[in-house]
Amino acid sequence: MESFASRNAKFANVMPMVAPQKVQQQPPWKYLGVKILEWTIRHQEVQFVQSVKTLNDAQKLGTLILKSPRELTPEARKVLEEVQQAVSACQVYRIEPSIDVTVFITTPDLHPTGIIGQWNDDWTDPMHILEWVFLPHQPHKTATALFELIVRLIIKCRQRCLQLMGANPSKIIVPVQREEFDWSYANNVSLQSALEGFSGQITYHLPSHKLLQVAKNAQFSLRPKNSQEPVQGPTVFTDGSGKTGKAIVTWQDGSECQVWKAMRMGQPNWLN
Repeated sequence: MESFASRNAKFANVMPMVAPQKVQQQPPWKYLGVKILEWTIRHQEVQFVQSVKTLNDAQKLGTLILKSPRELTPEARKVLEEVQQAVSACQVYRIEPSIDVTVFITTPDLHPTGIIGQWNDDWTDPMHILEWVFLPHQPHKTATALFELIVRLIIKCRQRCLQLMGANPSKIIVPVQREEFDWSYANNVSLQSALEGFSGQITYHLPSHKLLQVAKNAQFSLRPKNSQEPVQGPTVFTDGSGKTGKAIVTWQDGSECQVWKAMRMGQPNWLN
């Protein structure tokens, strides 16, 4: 049989050779559009295109009626420069294998956001962010309860940890009262499914850090607002149209049927 060495010798003439000067042996390493430093990872310098010269450039601005030339105002240019600087300054940290990975569930403006990170009081910045985790911008339903969003975020964070590290996080921090969490875990199948097989620690108080202050000030409940049993009160039927902006509500009041109509930009009208 042909030896491995002789086969490699034949392929040496056809395989592409990597120039020694292209081999990166010390930081910063540049790979797939990011700059990898000794402890952090950041994007390479970001440059926003501010000139609108072609039809394609204008179409990127949105579905506008383009009947005249378009130029960025000085105010818009200033905002773009600020965003460009902010994006260029963003960074995440490389994982430290000796420190446990924690998932922080935050709720800025009641929009759940996950942080996969590591915490060590001995570091200059005790929280090292490995990755931000966001939910889709377009919700699956018209009205989604905050509790459902948090459950989806927990699932997504666990999945991302498995992709990054091949293991679950050691801790998940959900900033709610423990009584609320215990009640929800006992009564909600979605939360039970989100935490199925999780053997790590669950805590309910975010540590003191500037990135977590907004979430610490938000008060919310994990208990759903619906009831498993019928409640006393009228049965109300609703319907609406996003295209026309009209909504209607009807219910039975004794022997009469009450109807309430409303327009998105107008005052509601009461009709019997």
